[in-house]
Amino acid sequence: MVTQLLAKLDEIIKFFHKSQLPEIMDKTELAQFLGVGINNVNKYIYSDGFPYIEQPNMKNGYPKKAVQEWIDSHTKFYGR
Repeated sequence: MVTQLLAKLDEIIKFFHKSQLPEIMDKTELAQFLGVGINNVNKYIYSDGFPYIEQPNMKNGYPKKAVQEWIDSHTKFYGR
């Protein structure tokens, strides 16, 4: 029971951290959002159709809502 409680608490903490990220994320924030290391972010950002915003005189930004929609539309399920 304690293990389940700790797992749920960890899930809540991760959700809270994601909700604190800005609506337009940089690479570091995107890594936090995806739950991967900064080196693995390139696997996502160069994937076909991955959402980004070109910002004049700045690095690309990644809109949180569009990224979540991209993840949702590219999620595959075993046996389906």
